[in-house]
Amino acid sequence: MQPQASTTVSMSPDREALSMMTKLKLDRFKQQKMKFEEEYAQIIVQQADASISLLDKIEMLSKSIEKLFGEEGKDRYLRSFESFMAVAKVNASTLTNLLENQYESLLKVLVGGKKRSEYNYLFGSIMSQWLSEQNNELAPLEVTTTKDSLLTNEHLEKIIFERPALDLEQWREFLQTKLFANSDNDQKWGTVFDELKSATERYSKALLTEKVTAADVQRAMSGLINGGGLDDYRKRLLAKLKLDENAVNEFASSVTLLISDLADWRWTTEGVRGIFRRNLAGKYRCFYEEDFLTAIFLEHVGLKWSYHFKVELKRLFLLLTKKAQTMCSSNSIRHHRLKMQQEDYWMASLPDEYDSESGVAAYEQNSSSDLKTNLFYLVNVEIQLHQVVRPNLPFNVVTTDLEWFGPSISHEIIQIFLQACGISQIWLDFFDRFLKQPVYYKPGDTPRQRQRGVPISHSLSYLFSELLIFGMDLYVYRNTGIFNYRLHDDFWFFHHDTSKIDQAWTLMNEYTRMTGLKFNAEKCGSVQIQPASTDNQVVQVPKSSVLPLKEVKWGLLKLQPSGRFTVNRDALVPYLDEMKGRLAKAPTVLEWVEIYNQYISFFMRNFGKCANILGTYHTEQMRETFQVLHKHVFSETDGNAITILAKRIEEKFSTSSIGQLCEGWFYWPLIQGGLGLKNIYLTLYGYHRQLLSTNLETFSQLPEKDMELYADLVEKYKAAKKSRKYTGLLEYLHEDETLITLDEYTQNRETCHSHWANVYQQMLQVTLTGRPLFDQQEEFSRALRGMLGTPSTGRSRRKGPDDNYVMWLLSYYGKQIQTTFNQLDFIDSASLPIGLITLMKSTKINWNTKSEN
Repeated sequence: MQPQASTTVSMSPDREALSMMTKLKLDRFKQQKMKFEEEYAQIIVQQADASISLLDKIEMLSKSIEKLFGEEGKDRYLRSFESFMAVAKVNASTLTNLLENQYESLLKVLVGGKKRSEYNYLFGSIMSQWLSEQNNELAPLEVTTTKDSLLTNEHLEKIIFERPALDLEQWREFLQTKLFANSDNDQKWGTVFDELKSATERYSKALLTEKVTAADVQRAMSGLINGGGLDDYRKRLLAKLKLDENAVNEFASSVTLLISDLADWRWTTEGVRGIFRRNLAGKYRCFYEEDFLTAIFLEHVGLKWSYHFKVELKRLFLLLTKKAQTMCSSNSIRHHRLKMQQEDYWMASLPDEYDSESGVAAYEQNSSSDLKTNLFYLVNVEIQLHQVVRPNLPFNVVTTDLEWFGPSISHEIIQIFLQACGISQIWLDFFDRFLKQPVYYKPGDTPRQRQRGVPISHSLSYLFSELLIFGMDLYVYRNTGIFNYRLHDDFWFFHHDTSKIDQAWTLMNEYTRMTGLKFNAEKCGSVQIQPASTDNQVVQVPKSSVLPLKEVKWGLLKLQPSGRFTVNRDALVPYLDEMKGRLAKAPTVLEWVEIYNQYISFFMRNFGKCANILGTYHTEQMRETFQVLHKHVFSETDGNAITILAKRIEEKFSTSSIGQLCEGWFYWPLIQGGLGLKNIYLTLYGYHRQLLSTNLETFSQLPEKDMELYADLVEKYKAAKKSRKYTGLLEYLHEDETLITLDEYTQNRETCHSHWANVYQQMLQVTLTGRPLFDQQEEFSRALRGMLGTPSTGRSRRKGPDDNYVMWLLSYYGKQIQTTFNQLDFIDSASLPIGLITLMKSTKINWNTKSEN
């Protein structure tokens, strides 16, 4: 049980130091503003004094610039001033407009500096407001209870404390006689699985005596920090421990001892508390607060076993697809499809040992969302490919999801599966004790032992759930050849043969009944894409009578029978209402900006971002949807978010001296002194322009290309036939040395032809936002280097994902920033609170709080 926090917690030394340094820098913004106001007031008085000559006024302005900007300002603004004044004082043959121009130029420098000081002070005030609202990092976050979390808790308890009634003997027989046994089509499968079983038996013994290294512990720590199991407070503590070499070594030796005494490991008698946390999408999940040693130990064990099974099961897939690989060329659609299935989707939720140190973070974090988006692109590619290759046939797409999957996993079912894979008894007993976790949800409650389900966000839990559904994937693939493109418990499968799709769905339901799992009826959907051809050769295929009837949805999109995904605007409304409520309740300006940016990114992800296959149709519908979205959330200003934010700033801070706030400042990067608000329309235009300017070859253009290539082939064949030397043509000849027909040539589009494979791969590529065109002036170039973090030495820098967006910001707002501040680098870099900005970026929004709507 975790120790109770005291009511008063002192600030940590590093946070206290950061707070003091931030205050020092922000106070400097205030001092600079006061200096500029005083100096500018004097200049106005001097300007109105007719007794002072224009030449003297210029001299006074130069002294003010030296005083306010120092040596750096003198070098930047007055480099040729002495030469100018030396000539101006003695030159009688001159007109007053030269001096007037010089005066206006210097005055512009001072006005720009004053404007910068005002914005810098406003920026500092906004940063101070955010800092004052932050909780003490040494104080654990307060756990809030809501009606929704209570309902989730109640439903969870009904599942995990009741052992499901299942026919375990039927399950054991299924594994032995169906899943892992030989089939009529493959007499070697049983031998292949026996090899996996032997490898697992050897690994079971080796892992018990393996010494845990500091690198192992740090990898486990990274998995916990990057995963979803710990709250921000515990992540910060663990991140500090990870940097402590002595602590890491102590953990390594302790975990080594725990593994050597594996038979003695038990959960604490006090049990583990379950805490419900909500995400932006509105889902509550229960996470369990274990002590750090237990968490690191379990994470390490789960990662090690995950590495083993990922390697072994990838090897199985290669054997499963060996025949298919031999029946296609190395640069064909089928080859690339099989490679993608093996490398990206087969056992995708398990981490790779040598890819990174992030452990299960590979599943929990960005790579998972990227893979989900790539799958969305793949579905679109396969639909459009089918509409060209088989225009007379429909195409079936099915998606499904398991209901309460993690909590519903039967301990007995997974134990039998693990035993069949060759895991030794000492590990089986340990895994069973891990699954029988004693849990409670309120302080003072008596712990109850889980009888079902896996604890969320554990590498062992991901392993067990992944292995269990691997059995379903294998069962379907061996019997139908249908590949399940699966991300954890989200399934997508598709094919033009309706009977195969029906069989796959039937087998999946058979598997869930045996294992005590259940598909989520609300998330099960199927669509039969109508044939693209309009002629009389269309094959009439009746719709399936067994597939789920609901719509196919991906994110906030739904698939139409035409084969296009369109935005599901009805599904948007609850998110928009909540977004509006959260923005209204945001305690600080910067949290308002962060909430806005988070929602915009959430919508962008769930609209599928952009890929070549989606084309300009998709960018146009996203642009229209974001316009509707803004008008809903900011209805009082007809969709203008800036007006709302500006009003909030004006009400909280004194901005009368500034006047109307500069629009570019709202969107300018935080690290450059702006608020960092996301302008999604710049991104969308960048996508749209790139698609318009890139001459992409599409599937619909390839049949004509087939005709041209076949005609060339005929000519080559005629020439070769005279000498009977068919070099380079053998793959296109029958056994009697006659040339294949055009129909035979086009039947090999997916298995042989590289021009089809090239378009297939090109269509899957993510569309990058095109770069804008702007004047490459030195001022803009210097600002761009600063915004991108490019070294002034000119050394190369790795391109970041937001580089083009920053260029669009500079292109669109650069002139306004330049006009407003007289220069693009308007923030005082020496006073910029870098530490505070870094802390801000690492602080997550608490989605557990309720919005007003």
